[in-house]
Amino acid sequence: MWVAGKQFYFGNRFRNMGFLIAVEGIDGAGKTTIAKHIKEILEDFGFRAEVLKEPGDSVYGKMIKNSESRFPPEKELELFILDRIEDVNKNILPKVNAGICVIMDRYYYSNVAYQGALGIDPEEILRKNEEIAPKPDLTILLDVSPDIALKRIQKRQKITPFEEAEYLERVRELYLSIKSEEIRVVDAGQPLDDVKSEVYQLVMELISSRGSFFEMAMRK
Repeated sequence: MWVAGKQFYFGNRFRNMGFLIAVEGIDGAGKTTIAKHIKEILEDFGFRAEVLKEPGDSVYGKMIKNSESRFPPEKELELFILDRIEDVNKNILPKVNAGICVIMDRYYYSNVAYQGALGIDPEEILRKNEEIAPKPDLTILLDVSPDIALKRIQKRQKITPFEEAEYLERVRELYLSIKSEEIRVVDAGQPLDDVKSEVYQLVMELISSRGSFFEMAMRK
């Protein structure tokens, strides 16, 4: 039963397991760029690493991605959770348990912030997600003002209903209100090289915390 597996996963992080790293932030914060950067850092040290993006490619994830307008908040949250359950069981846990480091380009804190900004209780969103998904070893929260984020978005695509300034400000506030020991906030409004430098240090701290695993990777 998967629940038993989940309990095993949470309570017994063997040193040959991969890291689970989440990259979070409002649209335009630079998550995809930084997720790829983390993958490169880990691979430079001999780790196997993959980037996964949410929503995923399940039928539920495709419903979210292919919809021309947003679903009602409760329905949207339900679809995200159903998509995540499938992603956890088919992709995230098997890869991490096989020693592959998984970098999530968005994870469940996105639900806390985005659906929370639509009026759903953030604590309830967090509770529902923590029941079905493993907690990251490290969450990098890329913090940037909506003004900067929207300027970046406009350079590459049309603004969507997820990307309106007032809404993004509420989302940003909720992101910053989340209290969890593995979250590290990085100023994503600074030059990209500076953002990458801060992220590099955070990844090094994570690697160092898994002593023998780090030594094993260095010997490869």
